[in-house]
Formats: sequence, structure tokens, C-alpha cells
Amino acid sequence: MHSTTQQNNRYAWPAAIAAGLLLGGCATLPDRLDLAEDHAACVKDFQEFDQRIDDHDVGDGGNARIRDFPWLRANRFLASWSAELDSESEWEAWLGHLRELDLESRRYETANLTGYAPDDEAVDDILAPLAECGEMLNRQVMQNPELQDRLRRQAEVPDDYSRAARFFGIYPITRWFVLFGVHNLHDDQAEALETTHETGPGQLWRSHVGSYDDPGAAPAPGDLDRDALGIPQPEAADKEALLDAHAPVWRVRTATRADRIGRPVWQYPHLPDVDIESPVEFRYISYARFDDEPVLQLNYMVWFPERPADNGFLDRLLAGRLDGLIWRITLDEDGEVLAGESVHTCGCYYMAFPGSALQPRDDRPGGEPAFLGPPLPDSASDEDRIRLTRDSASHYLIGVDTTDGADSNLRMPVEAADSLRSLPHPRGRKSLYQPDGLVPTTDRPERWLLWPMGVQSAGAMRQPGRHAIAFAGRRHFDEPRLLFDHFERVEDSD
Repeated sequence: MHSTTQQNNRYAWPAAIAAGLLLGGCATLPDRLDLAEDHAACVKDFQEFDQRIDDHDVGDGGNARIRDFPWLRANRFLASWSAELDSESEWEAWLGHLRELDLESRRYETANLTGYAPDDEAVDDILAPLAECGEMLNRQVMQNPELQDRLRRQAEVPDDYSRAARFFGIYPITRWFVLFGVHNLHDDQAEALETTHETGPGQLWRSHVGSYDDPGAAPAPGDLDRDALGIPQPEAADKEALLDAHAPVWRVRTATRADRIGRPVWQYPHLPDVDIESPVEFRYISYARFDDEPVLQLNYMVWFPERPADNGFLDRLLAGRLDGLIWRITLDEDGEVLAGESVHTCGCYYMAFPGSALQPRDDRPGGEPAFLGPPLPDSASDEDRIRLTRDSASHYLIGVDTTDGADSNLRMPVEAADSLRSLPHPRGRKSLYQPDGLVPTTDRPERWLLWPMGVQSAGAMRQPGRHAIAFAGRRHFDEPRLLFDHFERVEDSD
């Protein structure tokens, strides 16, 4: 084991290069933006930093860079506001969020470039000049309506579908074969959810929970401070309380080591693995829009070593290294659950379950139908938790009910999902995700059949923000109005 000092010395040269890029930007005027000389130098610093990150293949793909505005990045939620900014305070809030996303991504990129931990002071020192430049450039945008108009147009997140693949794959025809398979899958999912899955002879169930604190300790989103856009701004303690209050129980039918929850690790330079001796629940906060109002979302993620291949042809097509699951809860202002959603980290098998205040829309989007399950079960007491029952091997969701936690004797530590963006690595630090958002070596044979749908490496594991969740049509897990497109409020519900 290297000491911290030894490790810092080992990576001093790339850190010095990165710092030199930031402190020595030239004052040439970028072609695309008409800026003063000092502002142009700042833009050049960002461009050179990005080039260094790209040259070393350590880019973070979770947030999208914005063309011509290299100090800002977007996600789909923030991009949805671009045409709705009416006041100076809304512009300030929006630019602040875009700036935060850029700094967030650069922190992990810098860590993976230099070998320092993301929270190391050395990373702060490297990013300090960029932080100052970004604030100055944001002030320039606030004073320039022409820049604002350009930013409105360009603050977008590209979808994760290839038009070329769909063209050469004769998508208008091949999509019908995929839709046939989707309808069959939905029938199987509905049947599985209607079946009672109790412990039987020769079966082993493992039930994990990440936290089991008092749900009453969590604030209602409506009580949180909000910015000029109405986006809730929870403090760190509020985030933890909310995530603890709604943490699910993961009940997994365990047949082999492939059904053991673990921690993603790098064992070799190009080979990620999952350490089943260290189960972890990863968590993150996201936001959506319902009735055009910002709503808060709680995300929980777990990982398995693989999806194993059984004897069937279909199982072999879907098998591969690593498998991951995400459960997401969306909260109303009063803290009530609007809906629960499940998806695998490949973006596959999306399922949505409404809370008591929602019902399915009659006018849902066309294309591939989303699986809308039965309403979430009611809790008998404040101690009850949602329990997610998962099958062995496939890790399909086969049951959603509640439990008082008595069967949850396997406690997992919890960790921020962002930690996966910079993991210890035999050569320093490395994100679990490639710059394109994919987890390397997790490709599935199914990609050779599904490529006409335009989804890159269908079945491979993906980074949050990169989950395409439909093959026929275009749909993403992080679309801000995903729930609103499929559900509406029950008329007599307050």
C-alpha cells in the first residue's frame, strides 16, 4: 500500500500539467463567442482543460457539455428550463446549476487524471482558477442577451440513440419485432408481480436494507428552501434523512454468487468486478417535473457480479459481466410518494408503480409502451418499508410489497453513487464508467440483434444520465416529465 504522500508524489506530474493548463491560458479570442480579452482567456483555459481530459480518456459522461459554453454542463432536467427563464433571478439560479454540474464533473475528471481523491485539496487547487473563471463568464452571460439566446438554444442533452444505426437497420420494419418481444415481456412481468414468492424448500432469500431510521425524521420537500426556479435545495442532512426514510428492502432469491449484492471495484486496468464481501447501497438525489412543478427524487442502486447464462438461448443472449438495479422514489411537496420506478442499470426493464395520488393517463405517449404496474402497496405503519423481491440470475423485479424490516437482517453501508465516478484503480483512480457512459466489459450478445434500435451496446451497464429505456421510440430514465407523460393526478386527491 502506498502512503498518501507517496501516492501524491506518484501523480504530481499530471497534476502539474493540469494546473499549468489552467494558469497559463492564452488570450486569443475564441471564434464562436464575442468576449472581452480576459473572458476569452478563461474560455481558452476550459477548452485546453477539456482537451487534456479527452486525450487521457477520463471524461465524465454523466453531464453533457454545452457547445460554445465549456464552463457549463447540462442534464435533462435543467435543459427543460431553457425556454422558460423570465427573470434575472431565474437566470442566475439556472446558470448557477449549470455551473455546479460542470464543476462536479471536472472534480471527478481531475481525480481520474491525477490520481488524487476527488475531495483532496490538490483537486481543489487545480480547479480553483476554473471556478473563478466560470463565475466571471456567468456574469458576462447575465449582461449579454445575445449570449443568453445562444445558450437557450444550445443547452440540450443529446439522446442516446443513433440515427445512423436506425437508418441502416431498417428501423421502421425491425421495430415491430422488438415491440412483439416487449409485449410478451410485459405479460411475464405482470404475471410475476401477481405471484406470491415465499421461501420454499431449497430456496435462500437474502434481504438487505441500507438504512432503517425513523421515517418521521425526514422533512417534507415543501418545507425545504427553494431557489428562484422552485427547485428544492436540501441541505446534506436533509438529503440523508430523506434517503434513509424511504430506503427499500432488497430481497433477492440467491442461487449463486451472481445473486450477491456487492461493491464495484477495479481489479485489473480494464476489468471491473463486484466484491460480494462488501455489499453497498449507492444513493443519489435527482429532480423531475410534475404538473410543471419541480419534484424531488430519491435513487437507490445496487450491483451484482454478473447476469449468468443459463441453458436457454435467450439467457445466453442477455448474460454478461456485472448487473445493476435502480429503485427511484418521487416525492410530492407534502412528502407523499408520487410513484416508485425500477430499472436495471442497462436501461432495461423499466417499470413504474403509481402512488395513491396518481392514475395512468389515457393519452400516454406512442412508441414502445412503458410497463405501468399496480399501485404501490399501502404501509400498515411508519416502520414499514417497500420491499423489492428480485429473482435469481435475471434479477427481475417479481414482487413489490411492504415489510416491517424483520427479515432485513443484512445491513448494508450506504454511499453516494457519485463515488463510482472515481474509484481506486491499479494505476491510480478510474471511473466505473467510460466517457460514453458505458461500463467496460459489460456488453451483452443481445447487442448484435438490437443494434437496429439505435441503442449503443444494448444490455451494457450505464451511468446515471445515460439510460435509454425504450428500443422502439426514444425515452430516457432521467427525462424530467417521464412520470407526467404516463400518470395524472386522481381527481379527488389533494
